[in-house]
This record gives sequence, C-alpha cells and structure tokens, in this order.
Amino acid sequence: MLTIVLPPETEDRLEGEASRHGVAPADYARKLIEDGLAKRNVDQVSIDLLDEWERENATDDPEEIARRQIEFEEFKEGMNRNRLEMEGPNSRKIYP
Repeated sequence: MLTIVLPPETEDRLEGEASRHGVAPADYARKLIEDGLAKRNVDQVSIDLLDEWERENATDDPEEIARRQIEFEEFKEGMNRNRLEMEGPNSRKIYP
C-alpha cells in the first residue's frame, strides 16, 4: 500500500473531479495514475529504444556519412521501383 500526501489545493481538485465522475477520490486517483503510467511506459520504452539506436549509430566521419547517404538513396530508389513494378506507371512514389 502506498500513501501519497497531496497539498490541500490538489486534494480539493481531486475530490471535485472524482465527484464529477461519480467515483471515490482514491479510485479516481488510482485511475489517473494507472492511465498515466501505462501511456508513458509504452511511449517511453519506444523513445528510449530509438534514442539508444541513435547513440549507437552516431558518427561524424564524413566518409561514413556519405556511405550512409548513398545507401539511403539506393533504398529509396528500390522502394520506388518496387512500387512502380507492383502497381504500374500511375503508382504514387513512396519517396518523391
């Protein structure tokens, strides 16, 4: 069990919102906390992973940057070519 001490103003606001929703303040507080943690947790896990990948792949080597740019251009060209081959000449390019 966890006890949270709230400033009187926050407690009043919590009680008011709980009353508006027709639930006890403790139940409303639990719902707010659970909803906040669930969303933040999922989003934060993804953000942390992307940040980690960015740090792992960071470089200031001009040759490596050029190589990556060429690789990306080849990837875009391949994706556009695949779309053209699959959907025909009126297909929309994925990478304009």
